[in-house]
Amino acid sequence: MNARIEVPRGRVVRSEAVVPRTMAEAEREALVDALLAVYADIFAGATREYIADGLVSPKSEFTTILLHRNADDQIVGYFAIHFFERRFRGVATTVVRSSVGMLRAYRGRNANIGWALGVLLKQRLAHPGRPMFGMGSFVHPSSYLQVARYVDTFWPRPDEPVPPDMLEFIVELADEFQMRRIDPAQPLIRAGSMPTRESEAERDYWRRSDKPAARFFVAMNPAYSQGNGLVTMFPIDASMLTGIASRIVRERARLLVEGTLAVAQRLPLVDRLLRPRAVRRQLQAVPLFAALDGSDLQRVLELAAVVALPAGHTLFRAGDAGDDLYVVACGAVAVQASTIEGEVMIDQLGAGSLFGEIAVLAGGRRKASVRTVIPTTLVRIPGPALRAAMHRAPLGDAIREVFAARIFDDHLRASGRHRDLGRAERLAWVRRGRLVELEPGARLPVSDAAFVVVLHGDVLIEQGGSQLSAQAPVVVEVTPSTVIRATTRARTVHVPPLAERGPAAEAS
Repeated sequence: MNARIEVPRGRVVRSEAVVPRTMAEAEREALVDALLAVYADIFAGATREYIADGLVSPKSEFTTILLHRNADDQIVGYFAIHFFERRFRGVATTVVRSSVGMLRAYRGRNANIGWALGVLLKQRLAHPGRPMFGMGSFVHPSSYLQVARYVDTFWPRPDEPVPPDMLEFIVELADEFQMRRIDPAQPLIRAGSMPTRESEAERDYWRRSDKPAARFFVAMNPAYSQGNGLVTMFPIDASMLTGIASRIVRERARLLVEGTLAVAQRLPLVDRLLRPRAVRRQLQAVPLFAALDGSDLQRVLELAAVVALPAGHTLFRAGDAGDDLYVVACGAVAVQASTIEGEVMIDQLGAGSLFGEIAVLAGGRRKASVRTVIPTTLVRIPGPALRAAMHRAPLGDAIREVFAARIFDDHLRASGRHRDLGRAERLAWVRRGRLVELEPGARLPVSDAAFVVVLHGDVLIEQGGSQLSAQAPVVVEVTPSTVIRATTRARTVHVPPLAERGPAAEAS
C-alpha cells in the first residue's frame, strides 16, 4: 500500500533539548504521548510502552532529546541520544545509541547533526580517556546513509570486511542489548522492532539508488521493510568529531555560495555569463543528455536554468499549467497523486532522473504534484528547447520511453488492474513494448498486444460495437475485437500480453 503523506503545515520553527529525568512525571507522560503520535506516523506497530521505556526513560546513564516544533507548537520530530556505560574486555566503555524521527512534511529542515555534535563533544571532554562508540540497529537505508555521509570510519561498510576483533565486539554489544539474532550466518542482521512506513515507490527508490552506501545496506539487509536492522558501529573520537564539524562547515559554505549565485544570476549580464555554464556543468553528470552537442545543446544551454530548492518545497501541483521538463542534478523529489485516501507517493526520483515530460510532450496540465524530499538541485528545460533536442536519438527515444512507462504505470495504478505486480514489474512490462508510428487513416494491428499506449496523435477506437475518439496520452486495453485507427499522425507502443514477460521482467 502507498504510505500516507502529511500535508505540509509549515516549517520547523523551534527546536529545544530536554532531559526527561529532570522533568516532572506529568511532563514526561505528556512527552510520551506527543512522541508516540510522531513515531506512529513513521513506524508501523508503535506502542506507548516502547516510547516510554525505549525512548523517554530507557535504562541509560543519560538521555537527552531534541524536540522539533512547528508554528502551532506541536512536536513534529525528535532526535534522542542515550549514553550507556558498559565494560567490554575489562575496559569501561561508553556506548551511544540514538533514535530519530521526523514527520515527512518537515524532513530536511532541522539541525540534528549540529546539536548531536555538541552533545557528543561535551561527553567526550567529560571522559577524555574512555573509549566511546556509537551504535545503532538501522532499519532503513536513510539512517545508514547519514552515517556514511558524516563518519569516515564505521562498520560494516561497502568494499571493506569488518575486522574480526571489531566484528566480535559489535556482536557482543548487540547481544548485550538483547537484539535478537535472525540468522547465525548474518550476526549483524537483527530482528527489528518496528518497520518504517514507506510506499512501494520509496522502496523502489532505495533499491535503485546510485549511492554505494544505500545499495550496500539493501544488499546486506534486504528485509529491512519488515523491521530488520543492520547493526552498525563507529568510534567517537576527536578525529570523528572534527571530521563531522568540517563537513558541516563545508555544507553551509556550499549553500551560501549557491545562494549568492542565485541572487547574482538575477542580474541580466551575470545571468547570460553564468547560467549556460551552470546548466552545462549539471547536465554533464546526467548520461541521458551526454549525447547532446552542437545546436541542440546550445539551445538547451540558452534556455535552461539551474534551480536550487530546499527540502519540502512544492515545485508544482496536479492541475497546474506547465511546459517545462526537470532533470534532478542532485537530491531527490517525491511525485504525489491525490486519491480518496489523501495524497500518496507514487514515485521518488533521485539524481539523473527526469520528470514533467507528460505535460511537455502531451500538453495540458500537470498530472501529479512534485515536492523535494531533501535539498535538491534541478535543471529546468523549457518545452520548446526539449522538443527541438528530442529529434536527435538517443535522447528522444529515452524520454519517450520514460513517457510511455509513466502513462502505463499510472493507468494500471488508477484502474486497479494487476494489483499483484510490483512497480518494478509494471515498468519492466511496458519496456518490452514495441514502438509503432502511424500515418493518418492507418489501422493498427493489435493481435500481439495486451495494451496500446498512445503517446502522440489522435486515434479512433472501435470496441464492443462502439466507437470512441481519443487523444494522446491514453492507454487502451486490447481485446480480440478491438480496432484502432489513426486520425492524425500517431505514435504508439504495443505492450505484449503479461504471459510473454521474459526473464528480465521477472527479475525486476
